[in-house]
Amino acid sequence: MNPKDYEDYQKNNVKASKSQLKEYIQIYADMAKKLKSEDALELEAVKNNIKNTYPTEIYFTLVDEAEKPVKLTLTEKSKEYIIPIFTDIREYAVGSAKISKLFLDKLEMKVLTPEDISSIAEEDECFQGFVINPHSQNFNMNRDGDF
Repeated sequence: MNPKDYEDYQKNNVKASKSQLKEYIQIYADMAKKLKSEDALELEAVKNNIKNTYPTEIYFTLVDEAEKPVKLTLTEKSKEYIIPIFTDIREYAVGSAKISKLFLDKLEMKVLTPEDISSIAEEDECFQGFVINPHSQNFNMNRDGDF
C-alpha cells in the first residue's frame, strides 16, 4: 500500500485497499497462465514493474506478543522460514483471519517497510523471504526482494 493511502486510512478510517504491487502481481499471474511459462520474454516488463514497485510501498504482517513476525517454516524439520505480508487492509483482514487460526498466540498487525524486511534478512540467516497475500495471490519473493 502506498504510505499516503495508509495515512489517509489511519486519519479517516477509510477502507483503503490500493496497492500497485498487488495489481502488477495479478497482471503477472494472468499473463503467466496464458503464456504457460514464467520465463516468457513478455513477462520481463511486468517483473521489472514488480521489482521497482516493491520498495515504494508499505506492507502489513502479523506479529506475536513478543513483536516477532509470524514465521511459516519451509519444512517440518527446518529452521528456515518465510513471513506472510499483505499489500493492503482488505488482504490483511482476509489473510490474517486464516493465519490466526493456525497459531495459539494473540496476533496483531504490524506495518513493515522494505527496509524492515531487509533488516530481518540481515539479522536472521534462517529468514528466506516472504509470501505476498498468501491466501489470494500467494506470490513469493526471496530475502532480497527478488523472485
